[in-house]
Amino acid sequence: MGRVRRRLACERGDALIEGLFALMLVLLVVGVAAQALAYAHARSVASAAAQDGVRAAAAGGPEAGVARASAILTAAGDTGASLRATAHEAGDEVTVSVEGEAPRLFSLPLLLPTVRESASLPIERYPTAEAVP
Repeated sequence: MGRVRRRLACERGDALIEGLFALMLVLLVVGVAAQALAYAHARSVASAAAQDGVRAAAAGGPEAGVARASAILTAAGDTGASLRATAHEAGDEVTVSVEGEAPRLFSLPLLLPTVRESASLPIERYPTAEAVP
């Protein structure tokens, strides 16, 4: 019994401090993983909005594409709040681009890249010979 008492008396809390360091490391890894998942989700939402927007733009014009992409970003809630859609025509092709910032889970200034996604399709037009007068 005396030996156990002496051994416990010389313990200075080393195990407690090591445990707290390990807990902080685990929390840091979980936080970084959660932020990475939020960024990946924002890219997925941006990609879906660009693809759906370009389908609408190919059939109804750039304004229809931006409206459709904006509707998808609005439906995404906080993830799509800081993402913006634009569309432009170049020749016989229309492109819808979505870009902005991914949501930040922590108020720390993290070095996250900007979310940029775009999609392009040929414009759907009838040949002039087949157009209805």
